[in-house]
Amino acid sequence: MEKIQSKTVDWYYQLEANPWPNTSTIDSNLKKWTKYRDIEIDLIEEAYQEKKSYVILDRYRIDFKHLIQINLSDETKQRPVKRETTANRKECLRENRFGSTLPITSSPSSYGNFDSWCPFLIAWLNSSSGKQAFLHFPKCIEQCGQGIMKEAALHDSYSNTEAAYMTEKLRHYSKKSRIEIVELCINFYTKDSFLYFVLNKALREHDYSKLETLGPLCYLIRYYSRLSKEYIGTVYRGIQLTYTEIEAHKRNIGEWKTWPAYTSTSKDRQMAEMFGNTLFIIEITDIKLSAPRAYDIAHISNYPHEQEVLIPAGVSFQILNITHEASQKYIINVKV
Repeated sequence: MEKIQSKTVDWYYQLEANPWPNTSTIDSNLKKWTKYRDIEIDLIEEAYQEKKSYVILDRYRIDFKHLIQINLSDETKQRPVKRETTANRKECLRENRFGSTLPITSSPSSYGNFDSWCPFLIAWLNSSSGKQAFLHFPKCIEQCGQGIMKEAALHDSYSNTEAAYMTEKLRHYSKKSRIEIVELCINFYTKDSFLYFVLNKALREHDYSKLETLGPLCYLIRYYSRLSKEYIGTVYRGIQLTYTEIEAHKRNIGEWKTWPAYTSTSKDRQMAEMFGNTLFIIEITDIKLSAPRAYDIAHISNYPHEQEVLIPAGVSFQILNITHEASQKYIINVKV
């Protein structure tokens, strides 16, 4: 995995209904700029650094000479673009990852081998393609790339160029060490793209129609537990819960439950407290007879400031207690 740089480069496009106002009367800083998606930024920046005259995305061409975005289906539709470089930028957590509701299910305790907790992963490992990939790691990498391409074609988000970029990166990494390959997959997961959404949706809904396309990626991300040191300590996640959901959690105090999808948590309590009316305080304990149940991925993440500790799909947790603080925030203490 390439070392994450302290400087961050972002690309933006002008979103105003009239992207070409009278520039003598409109302050550029007051215009509404929208950031491109993470992998689109990677594609744009790589082409920019290679001094290409343009780069093609799914729907647009970015012209570097004139700094404009041109609609491929109608070249009269153009918008300004800009490049910004920021050093040591401090940001908030992304709400779609760290502040969304966590569905829970009943499950056996997560001890033992890493591949025995997640029903989706177990089903893929028991499939014919899963058995082949399990025995032949390069086959798993190939299947992962093919699955990403197929999911992009199915997902209505104009993500084919992004999928092709990720697949090419996987091919480039295929001769590298396993740790570098799985770290690349985790880095893909941390980016804002269709991939994070479709993978966790399939895991939450136990959508086995996605085994062929997403099983290899799920396996490669989870494989990191074989190569990494488990994170032991306290992490946080803030979410918005209804009264009914709070009462349901109270009824589950003392029981073992499971988060069926990958769960993003942060070591930064202050940032996690920014979301919702409920703060999960998750204590990850040291259990010698288990594969790692959480790992620090901040050094791999596209957003290292989030201080993310990733809890894999299928890990069990126990609700210890629920309190209501003077700050009007519910505190749910959980043991993993």
